[in-house]
Amino acid sequence: MIKERWPIKKQLVWAFALVMGISIVLTLLTWAAGISFLFSNQWLKPANYYESQIPDIQHTLQEQAKQQIKWTDTANQAKLEQLLPPEGITYQVVDTHGNRRYGTIQEHVVENEMDLLSRLNSKTITDSTLGLGGLVTLISPLSEDQGMYSGALVLQYRLETSPSPSISRVWTNTFLGLMLASPFVYIAGATWFVAGRVGRNVNRPIQDLILASKRIKDQDLDFILDNHAPNELGLLSASFEDMRKELKSALTREWKLQQERSELMGAISHDFRTPMTVIQGHVELLKDSPAHVVHTAESMSNHLDVIDHNVKRINRLIQDMTVAAGTDFDYFPLRREAVDPSSFWEMKQREIGFLCSSQRVHLEFKLVDRRADSSPPLQLDVQRVGQVLDNLVANSLRYVPPQGEIRLHVDIQDVHIMQVTVCDTGPGFTEADLPHLFDQFYHGHQGQTGLGLFTAKRIVEKHGGTIGASNLSEGGACISFTLDTEG
Repeated sequence: MIKERWPIKKQLVWAFALVMGISIVLTLLTWAAGISFLFSNQWLKPANYYESQIPDIQHTLQEQAKQQIKWTDTANQAKLEQLLPPEGITYQVVDTHGNRRYGTIQEHVVENEMDLLSRLNSKTITDSTLGLGGLVTLISPLSEDQGMYSGALVLQYRLETSPSPSISRVWTNTFLGLMLASPFVYIAGATWFVAGRVGRNVNRPIQDLILASKRIKDQDLDFILDNHAPNELGLLSASFEDMRKELKSALTREWKLQQERSELMGAISHDFRTPMTVIQGHVELLKDSPAHVVHTAESMSNHLDVIDHNVKRINRLIQDMTVAAGTDFDYFPLRREAVDPSSFWEMKQREIGFLCSSQRVHLEFKLVDRRADSSPPLQLDVQRVGQVLDNLVANSLRYVPPQGEIRLHVDIQDVHIMQVTVCDTGPGFTEADLPHLFDQFYHGHQGQTGLGLFTAKRIVEKHGGTIGASNLSEGGACISFTLDTEG
């Protein structure tokens, strides 16, 4: 009948068609059964009911005229009325001159003798509606026992269905009223039935959406809206399901972020204990040891170096904690500006060279510019790119031993791509750490928090580039990234 998968407009059109179709069919059946009942039980007389009795009346008049009954004589009025139906037919008897003798018709139907002769054995119909029904006037000749013409019988009746006089008009009118009201009853019933079907088709997905909204309000996203009907409600449910998935994904990410942040804070807090313990131990040693033992230049230098190293370690942990306290690592603006590559990399070479020399690490720097001489300046966020380099070099300096080496190679290509590679002679990355180096809050096996590399990855991606890490075959770590310098 009406399918749930249909568009709502189509369901409504079909619902209207079904209501009208059911009402029309049931009305026709009701009228056919009602009319059949009325006529079969003689509650109604057919339109030709009285006309069908005229031949019998005429034959009876002729037969009784042969028995010397003169119908124009008023004495025979009672006999004539016994031959006619008590209701439905009116009559008038006139003589050969057209004069009224008696009858239930009071007005003169025939004007004179000539009018009577011209209308004998004729039938006229008046007051018809669109050629249907009307008042029939029939004039039949009357004769005496010798067959002599003695006058005429005027009969009037209507060609229309009429109630039977033997049945109360109240019952007949009530029955007809019910038949006339039946279409409205059927329209109401069919509307209730079809509307219930359409209502169920619409109500189920709406109730699902209402229940889903309540569950979302209660922060329960572990459900699925499976209404895939290709109609308006199906599209609405699909959009709602997409929203639920996005909400669940966002909440899952937020939960994971909070969990990882909590784990990271715990790891950093744990890492604080070691340097604090070392510093506290050396301070107590300096306080409690005899002056001639502590105040020698070599001894004092050793103690201060240990304290300085652990203070720097605490400062790094504080920086990690500051980053971990942030709420959003993904959204930060880039401020690109025109950069002369020679000037920029000359400055970075001096900065990184100073850091390397302070830890007795050799820096190898190489810049290759493959562009034409007339190429425009690079479009970079200088501060962000510097932040990436500082993170990568700082990581290398943590693990490169004295007399080790850091290699910084820059390749500016002619397709608006700049590739930067930072390699060192340290121990390299462990196989377990390598797939997760750029994950947010990853706590490596060597104590790294992973925030520096994660931030570097986000900055590189914001510049339209990529970043990757690997181990060198001869030993050491290597990180390479590319930047889109066109903006």
